[in-house]
Amino acid sequence: MECETARLAISEAIDSGEPVAAPVEAHLAECAGCRRWQEAAHQLRRATMRPVAPEGPVDVAVTQLPERFALHRWVRIALAWAAVLLIVWNAVDMFAVGSGPSIHLERHQAAFDVALGLAFLFVAWRPDRAYGMVPFAAAFTFALSVSAIIDLVNGASTAVRESAHLVELAGLALLWVLGAAVGPGRKRS
Repeated sequence: MECETARLAISEAIDSGEPVAAPVEAHLAECAGCRRWQEAAHQLRRATMRPVAPEGPVDVAVTQLPERFALHRWVRIALAWAAVLLIVWNAVDMFAVGSGPSIHLERHQAAFDVALGLAFLFVAWRPDRAYGMVPFAAAFTFALSVSAIIDLVNGASTAVRESAHLVELAGLALLWVLGAAVGPGRKRS
């Protein structure tokens, strides 16, 4: 028996789940190359087999998300609330009337806060995206915190006015918790 014929028969046997015929067994006993090919074919089959779907209805949202998402439902709700606060508080400043450098800077600051709020809202909706959002939110919140501290030290702002940034810090903490639940190497359900 030629190797090509034997390998075709081996492939058909693997696909059907049946044992190979006696002439193929005899060829395998003599041919180390075909034995290696057979083992590689079995490994490939095992690696590419799809699991059998369970019978009955399946809640896709539960089966596709990590188990810990159910435990972090309150985190998602709190993150959505922080997002809404950021958007509402800053949307007014984003559309403020006036001109000049100070109003321009206020609009930019408000636009960034609205964008952060929208990002938080997106992650509250799609928590599987939390891990990727952490670096952006952390960098943005860190930069805002540094500028707030500088303004407080220089007397350019008050603690009450800068306390609005606590929502950003809280949102970052919530985002971090979700990111830790779904980051690389985390067990999936």
